Amino acid sequence: MKNIKKKELVYDGFEDDFYQLNHLIQCPYYDEDMLVSVTQLRDLNSLDKDVKQQVINKVKGMTLNLGMHYNYDGLSIMYDIQKSKKEKVQLLGLFAIGERQPARYQIIVLGIFRINL
Repeated sequence: MKNIKKKELVYDGFEDDFYQLNHLIQCPYYDEDMLVSVTQLRDLNSLDKDVKQQVINKVKGMTLNLGMHYNYDGLSIMYDIQKSKKEKVQLLGLFAIGERQPARYQIIVLGIFRINL
């Protein structure tokens, strides 16, 4: 598993665009892109146990809240898996999302990982 995207703030704004927009995350060095919709993201706990542990080991700053949910700087950690341009490879995007302050929403890319099938 290789992280091909460093941490990056991709959205900082109001609630409407947070849920309605699709956010394009580019990894030009690796010629990979992910199109992300907040409504399609899944909770980190639903990820395969072994893959989840690998991701947790690679991303600094994640905390376990009440023994159930992972957070990054107060935001919920979610993920999405999409096809890669390479055969037999998938992209796993890890995101911190949520309301930072009243009426201020953020999406932070924590990493995009290539996973071999």
